[in-house]
Amino acid sequence: MERKSFLSAIFIVLLVSPASIMAKTFEEVNDTRNKRQAQALLPIASYAGLAVSPPVFAALVTAYGVYALYRYNIRRENSVHDSHSCANNRGWCRPTCYSYEYTDWFNNDVCGSYRCCRPGRRG
Repeated sequence: MERKSFLSAIFIVLLVSPASIMAKTFEEVNDTRNKRQAQALLPIASYAGLAVSPPVFAALVTAYGVYALYRYNIRRENSVHDSHSCANNRGWCRPTCYSYEYTDWFNNDVCGSYRCCRPGRRG
């Protein structure tokens, strides 16, 4: 009976000991991942007073915190168009066209849910 209890104690030690080793390994992996993400961003002073895209803004919040972004006056850009042209580079995709533009329904498929807005009045 002593032999079984001795062997069970050894097996328990062998089963439990890798858990602490794996926990240390996962901590090291997370530390290196966080360092790589921080290195991918420029220093926060270089973004001072700028409007940045939503993914960059989220990365800056993660790296530096909301207060640092407020202190350096860094804002998230809200886009009014989906940043690509339509009608063979003669118009822009927007949710609504400006007063000096008209909606080009022929080239509207490129814009998805937006409208293809071209300058000038269609008369």
